[in-house]
Amino acid sequence: MDTSLYVNLSYQSSLTRRLELIANNIANVNTTAFKAERVMFDDVLVKGGSNQDIAFVIDRASYTDFNTGSITQTGNQLDVAVVGDGWLSVETPEGVRYTRDGRFTISQDQELVAVDGSPVLDRNGGRILVPQEAQTVDISQSGAISVMIQGEPLPIEIGQLGIYDFEQPQQLTREQSGRFSSDEQPNIIETGQVQQFAIESANINPIKEIIKLLELSRSYTQVAKSSSDIHEQKKDSIGRLAKNN
Repeated sequence: MDTSLYVNLSYQSSLTRRLELIANNIANVNTTAFKAERVMFDDVLVKGGSNQDIAFVIDRASYTDFNTGSITQTGNQLDVAVVGDGWLSVETPEGVRYTRDGRFTISQDQELVAVDGSPVLDRNGGRILVPQEAQTVDISQSGAISVMIQGEPLPIEIGQLGIYDFEQPQQLTREQSGRFSSDEQPNIIETGQVQQFAIESANINPIKEIIKLLELSRSYTQVAKSSSDIHEQKKDSIGRLAKNN
């Protein structure tokens, strides 16, 4: 049996999957701390006629690229970027979620919150309250948060950001807004660091992604032409057989 069309179809399916991921990466190039998603392909050998092996292309899996994005200075005292490995945690209605998006603000309840209002959690899993009379907020490299209050000679520490890591980061479940969830209990990184007045950019190089998109387009065109040629050959062969009969 001629399996060439099936092989081409498997390749087209893999290209479609790759296209989806590249398009999503490009769409999130300006999303703070977004982590690119990559795809893994593999060959599957199937026994064909005359003991010949036929190689089909399959989408083995996708994985998250956890490389750190570039650090951008913002000048906002409530912005922090995680330096190196590690995750910050926020409280959501669905449970604790992990993120590297350190764009924080202070809510009406004087809680330190993420841009969507989710409370930021300290290293003990508690919310962080910022005194209303606080004049400045200082976040140290270790994540310790201190405020200056008028009349007080020294800063007052109000909490410390939790910086976590996981034994199996690829088991994290990707969710919206660049956040992740996990069934695994995370570990506190005792030496974890953050940088105040800065945020982490997406770890996506838009030029490289566009080049991949162009290469993907060419590959798709080639395999489509190959499938069309195979179809025409089969059609021609059937026509000749009909004439001979």
